[in-house]
Amino acid sequence: MNWQEDYRKLFYAANHCTYLDQAYDCGSTLYGIKAMEKYFEDWNRAAVNVERGGPGRASHFKVVNETREMIRQLVNADSADHICFTRNTNEGLNTILHGFPFEPGDNVVTAEIEHSSVIMPAVNASKTKGFEVRALPAREDERIPVDELMALTDEHTRFVLVSHVQSKNGYRIDIEELGKQCFERGIYLVVDAIQSLGLEPFDMRKWHVSAVNAAGYKGLNAVISIGFTAYDEELLKKIVPTYIAYTFATKLVHDENGWDVIVTEPGNARKFENSSLDNPGIYALHDALEIILNIGVDNIYTHVRSLHKALWNGLKELGYEPLFSDDPKESLGIVAFKPKDPQEMYAYFRSRNIALSLNGGTHIRVSLGGFNNLNDVQTFLQAAAEYKQNKY
Repeated sequence: MNWQEDYRKLFYAANHCTYLDQAYDCGSTLYGIKAMEKYFEDWNRAAVNVERGGPGRASHFKVVNETREMIRQLVNADSADHICFTRNTNEGLNTILHGFPFEPGDNVVTAEIEHSSVIMPAVNASKTKGFEVRALPAREDERIPVDELMALTDEHTRFVLVSHVQSKNGYRIDIEELGKQCFERGIYLVVDAIQSLGLEPFDMRKWHVSAVNAAGYKGLNAVISIGFTAYDEELLKKIVPTYIAYTFATKLVHDENGWDVIVTEPGNARKFENSSLDNPGIYALHDALEIILNIGVDNIYTHVRSLHKALWNGLKELGYEPLFSDDPKESLGIVAFKPKDPQEMYAYFRSRNIALSLNGGTHIRVSLGGFNNLNDVQTFLQAAAEYKQNKY
């Protein structure tokens, strides 16, 4: 029995329907349930043994620290100290934009087609921080070419904000090339990688990514309540906390000059964390990452790419027009297309116990995870063929 067969058994949804909605969430997992049990077992033992450390307790700290290290490995960050836990990608980006020392005339570049979790924090922060938001207009083909994005930058551009893989249509931007150009121009590249982490290798150092935000409930197969940001050291030291609580990187001081709050470790991302972390979520993320790293992200990527190819080519053979291409440079685990009647087609798939997404009322989005197999793809393609035969 190979890793994929064992992995699939851990996913409730994958064993009760044709689940092709990884880009929405992973569904519940057996190891996630066990992680919750482990969290309460550790808490019970910590209380009985009078472990100190506030809500974290010593037992919990161990899991938290191990999880930071696994995230470091996942994204190839410089240090586990450069990683902070968040609730989601949106919180991570808000922290960056509200905590950065913008100057008059500065601007931030993104794309009009970007997810609201990228655009909304930028627009909102621009009102209080005084920078300009520049957005690449949406193209008919829904791509985000690196050169067109970079054409919007100038000497006052401080950030380029993008999703590694677009949620709506699955377009995968060339982060390596974008990072290279941003680095050459002294621009911080901040990436929302919620649709790629866990499905393909990510190398923030090699790709010159200044910060990567993600949450645990999609490709990382954890839970919806936990996320994280991994920083490079240069950007990390520039960002100040916009709200603050006691952490190992902050302290409250009182002297003859009055009260003050001091960040004792500017290069430690824990300065952004509230003193009460989402420990149950971290437990689930810990076990999810442990499994992914043991399998190997390269192995998951190879598997998902093979399914993507079968899905994309199968739709083409049926006469549908999947967006973009099967080229790994611009696609990963999502195949989207725009049928004549998206609502009706979506309802048809759901009637066949096939879980996928209808995005924007226009796109049927099929998304793949490591738990999927070729039978899932074939079941979907058979339904797509029958739908077309019945309709046309």
